[in-house]
Amino acid sequence: MAIKIIAVAVLATSLTYFIIFKLNKGPVLASAIVTLASGIILPHFFPEEGVLLATVATTGSYAAMVSRERFPKLTDMIFVGIISGIVFILAEEAFVGVGGRLGSIAAISCFTWLGIKKAKERIL
Repeated sequence: MAIKIIAVAVLATSLTYFIIFKLNKGPVLASAIVTLASGIILPHFFPEEGVLLATVATTGSYAAMVSRERFPKLTDMIFVGIISGIVFILAEEAFVGVGGRLGSIAAISCFTWLGIKKAKERIL
């Protein structure tokens, strides 16, 4: 299940980023498209875990609502998606039903990737 969660997070972040910056749609519309599509498609194909995977996709779509200045490449979204999936797994039972959990996971994922990039720049 962990592989599915991480894969969905990567796909959602990448697709949302693509819609925002390659198709020139706004971040809210892009996130809404990915969230709606995942909410319809994933429960259909994965009846037992589809709702959870749609929630992961929603988190990933939030994570992709970023500045192109800070995240200039689509490959950044792959790493943000991986981090988002891992953090989602680790926080799956924490604060269930509390508002802002998915956005917090998205923000943590973005900040983590920015920190890794800055650390790499200083080391190299």
